[in-house]
Amino acid sequence: MRNPIVNLALAATASLACTATTSSRNIRTGGVVARIDVTSERGGRSVVETDLVIGGQGSNTYMVLEGGDRLYATAGGDKRPMQATSDGEYEAKFRVDEGEFVVSLEREVDDPAPDNRGVLPPPFDISSDFGSTPLSRKSDKVVIEWTPAGSRADVEIEIDGKCIHDERYDVGGDPGKFEIRKGEIRAWKSKKDDACDVDVTVTRTTTGETDPTLDSDSSFRLHQVRRTRFVSGP
Repeated sequence: MRNPIVNLALAATASLACTATTSSRNIRTGGVVARIDVTSERGGRSVVETDLVIGGQGSNTYMVLEGGDRLYATAGGDKRPMQATSDGEYEAKFRVDEGEFVVSLEREVDDPAPDNRGVLPPPFDISSDFGSTPLSRKSDKVVIEWTPAGSRADVEIEIDGKCIHDERYDVGGDPGKFEIRKGEIRAWKSKKDDACDVDVTVTRTTTGETDPTLDSDSSFRLHQVRRTRFVSGP
């Protein structure tokens, strides 16, 4: 059952706008959903992003930290305050690309939530070299390879281009290789005879644990992201 204080806050912030905000002074810790993501897209760099909402994982009612309420992120022994990038959205950057990350919510008048933690999956590189020769959608397969493989993370691949339908593939595990079979990439009817650049995003993801003091809808995900490109032709 949702905390009565949260219900009052939701009623107070309801509006016709797409998003709404409320002060952390109105919300008990048990009503806070923390959506935490750690992302590394290149060696030696990572970004910790945390959205604070109320009313469930899919809510668009953001909680703004006020008074003595603060968010901190720790990685590689370095603890940093998370800075607001928008209402209810916070960020911290680090010069590390692996290891454990901890996000702590410190509160002035209610229980803190210091124990949100997870381990960033190991870095990797895409080893496929597609060159500039178009790959035929009808007769060529697209083989995406990365190394090292065999981590405990899950891998997802996305492709997008101006002449094709965007696609997302759940690879399942981390095999180091994924094949898009010939005929699977679909062109838009109006561009079926066109060639275009296709961006490939390979994401390796692990899941961390959130502090039990927070709303159980809270989440902690950690990602290694790498990109490449090929040319898709008819």
